[in-house]
Amino acid sequence: MNVGGCANLPRIPLHGVWYRAMIPAYAALPLASTHTKAAPTRFNEGRGVFATLYLAQDQLVALFEVQALFGSPYTTWLAVPGRNWAILNVSVVLQSVVDLTLAAPQAALGTTAQELTGDWRGYRLRSAITPVSQPAGVPAPTQELGAALYSVPLLEAFVTVSAKIPTHKTLVVFPDKLLPGSELVCRDDKGKLLDKIAPKRSGKSVKRPKRSPRRR
Repeated sequence: MNVGGCANLPRIPLHGVWYRAMIPAYAALPLASTHTKAAPTRFNEGRGVFATLYLAQDQLVALFEVQALFGSPYTTWLAVPGRNWAILNVSVVLQSVVDLTLAAPQAALGTTAQELTGDWRGYRLRSAITPVSQPAGVPAPTQELGAALYSVPLLEAFVTVSAKIPTHKTLVVFPDKLLPGSELVCRDDKGKLLDKIAPKRSGKSVKRPKRSPRRR
């Protein structure tokens, strides 16, 4: 993968509604992302360098991505019993986004949809004592890509292929890189603000959760 080509990828604005699935206990702050700095994911090594916020193209993708559904989205699936999930709508207004679901950006990076959606956990798990020992070591190629994209100036997010439903999309946002005029907003069914991410005047972003009224 040629992550050195990230800076030259074409960028597009992105407006619309994306989705996030989470257990109800965490739904009070649906756009929280600070914890992702230390959590290894497909595009983040989890070494505390940057946060990522993952959103899904539709509700079905959101549920498969968090493993609330098992099976195949193309044939038969079933829900995981004994756990409740909340699906939240997130209104997205972004100005500088790379779309990695297109063939041209993939070719520029020397990658494919198969590599973008494939194994990344194994790079941390494989070793001299496992039956398959190579390739090993972190970061995985997709994690190198996530770090390289984060390093591109003025790039807010990228669209990629869902690893669970590879005919659909996911959106990976860098919350602390939002540009002036960009925002992520989550409201409840009555239009009440639940959470919002927007840039500070300094150019960095800040999450402004709903505050509880003070008791008197």
